[in-house]
Amino acid sequence: MNTTFIVNFVGKATPATIKELASVTHENGGKWLISKVNFIEDQVAAVIKVQLPEKNADLVRNAFQSHDELLVQIVDSDALPHREETIFQLRLDSNDRAGIVNEITHVLDGQGISILDMDCQRVFVAGGGGVSSSLFTANMAVRLPSEMQIEDVANELESLSEDTRVILEV
Repeated sequence: MNTTFIVNFVGKATPATIKELASVTHENGGKWLISKVNFIEDQVAAVIKVQLPEKNADLVRNAFQSHDELLVQIVDSDALPHREETIFQLRLDSNDRAGIVNEITHVLDGQGISILDMDCQRVFVAGGGGVSSSLFTANMAVRLPSEMQIEDVANELESLSEDTRVILEV
């Protein structure tokens, strides 16, 4: 039986600290379903959704809490698995920029998400005063690992830039 929880932490850390925590999770049969880790100098702020066998949960929780320079909060989370054959439809809107398709596919591929179809469009917008821009839209059909939630994927994609919006289409 698996359990799922979310770990939030802030404090002093290095990339080696994060690597160590990931290793402890992996060595105990777990995986990070979603992770957001941000560093500024030697300070870190992170949110990680962890799934692992229930029998190893305390050991992994203790590994996170054993770092004296980190303020750690752990909350239980529902895994809420969906059926593997479920196909989700998303629309991503953003200001166009170089490498945006690469960024999107990197996020999805890095989480084991299958892109079944991706239709991208760019629309040039000429504004007053000589200001012009280009808008980017991607309509996607994706299949997620059963333990992953589409809302988490949408949030991850929206974090690519301040102007990125994801709409779940039903």
